[in-house]
Amino acid sequence: MGSSRLICSFIAASLIHVPLSSGVGSCVPRGSPELASITIQATGRNLTLVGKRLCWSDALFYCRDFHWDLLSIRGPEDQEMVDELVASAPFPLTRPLWVGLRRSIRGSSWFWMSGDPMDFTQWDEASHHSSPCAGVSSVEPSTWRPGSCEEHLNFICFTGTTEVVKRYFSSSTRIPTC
Repeated sequence: MGSSRLICSFIAASLIHVPLSSGVGSCVPRGSPELASITIQATGRNLTLVGKRLCWSDALFYCRDFHWDLLSIRGPEDQEMVDELVASAPFPLTRPLWVGLRRSIRGSSWFWMSGDPMDFTQWDEASHHSSPCAGVSSVEPSTWRPGSCEEHLNFICFTGTTEVVKRYFSSSTRIPTC
């Protein structure tokens, strides 16, 4: 984590690079906090926490338009980076944050929209898997839990993948606003 960097960007075209020491960094947003984002560079990827609040499908389309995809958490190291990113947020966050978790239409198996394997899980023991969308908690302990796909939440995107993965694409004929 000592080699991580924190990048804060805002719609007002500000871009601030802040070196992280001991996993701590800070940004002062300029402009509307809903339009701010914060990025950590680590594990071969950039993880971006977006200050905008969208429903799950709109968050997916946003990440695919401006980054690569909604975040897939591949292991404990990625989970630690999510915790670091959340702790560094200079804007208020929703309690859960959308990530690229999706439950298959038939059955109860979960998958990452990015195509990454589901080798690691951090499910909240009290969670019920009734919704096809899931997010990660922005408070301790940072566990995963399903949520209403229509709920407008902050979300985490990623870019800079060093692996070739098969992404799951979804399409819709409706206007992409939930």
